[in-house]
Amino acid sequence: MKHTIAAQTEHKIKIQRSEFIGFLFPVQSMEEVQEILKEHQQTYADATHNCYAYILGYKGETSYYSDAGEPSGTAGKPILNILLRNELSGVLAIVTRYYGGIKLGVKGLIDAYTQSTAETLEKAKLCEYQELFTYMVETEYPLLESLRHRLQSLNIKEAEAEYSERVLLRLIAPDSSREELEEILDSFQAQNRLNYYMET
Repeated sequence: MKHTIAAQTEHKIKIQRSEFIGFLFPVQSMEEVQEILKEHQQTYADATHNCYAYILGYKGETSYYSDAGEPSGTAGKPILNILLRNELSGVLAIVTRYYGGIKLGVKGLIDAYTQSTAETLEKAKLCEYQELFTYMVETEYPLLESLRHRLQSLNIKEAEAEYSERVLLRLIAPDSSREELEEILDSFQAQNRLNYYMET
């Protein structure tokens, strides 16, 4: 069974005067990953390195890692390996390093990034990772607020909103919320107040 994390988690360790800050973020899309990375790199622009790895998809279909300037294979891969070993998906892991003046060598770096990620994960609350489904919904403006209010309690994420004559919403729903979501959408569709389809 795949797991993800329930909330953003942070943990700091010191190794040979270097400071390693581990961050874990729950993520649902590439757009979200890019947004968090951009913001993180601006916030920690003074860090020596911001190395990261992520896994997306119900079957872990998308994964990527970056050494961000550390020697090849010493940072991003060890971070990714911890995510894989714990059967995680929908997770972005970043380890921010402030160099302390002592070189750790290849093995030392691998151990440090592994330890930082593993200890951060120990602090995180895990939950079951559910398959996600995308719905495109076209609706009228007067219905928008009411619809959003009803979706809020279902753990459904609004990924995109496009405003023209009508509103086009892109919704991402976990498997556990699909039935209730479709009931809500069907009832409004029966009143000719919206149209929707599920992306495949």
